[in-house]
Order: sequence, then C-alpha cells, then structure tokens
Amino acid sequence: MAQEELGTGTMKETVHAALTEVAERARRREAFEYWTSRDNTDLLDPEIMKHAW
Repeated sequence: MAQEELGTGTMKETVHAALTEVAERARRREAFEYWTSRDNTDLLDPEIMKHAW
C-alpha cells in the first residue's frame, strides 16, 4: 500500500520516500506554527493583502 501510494519500486525507495515525507511534514508544521504564533494581523487585512497578489 505505501509503495503504491508513494510511487516507489523497492522497499528501500519506499522507506526513503516515507522518511522524506515525514521530514517535509515537520518542516511545514514548524512554518505554520511560526506564522501563526506571531502578530500577523496584516495578513488578515484585505486592504494590505490586495497588493500582495
């Protein structure tokens, strides 16, 4: 099942891909926690954010 989901051909590739996924998930969680723990009220201000995109 994991091999199919990750698109890998061998057990070694599957383990490597799974560990990579876990590490990337941890980095995303850390980034999310960083941005949500700061005073980012500007990110919620539509007047300010309309210039961002």
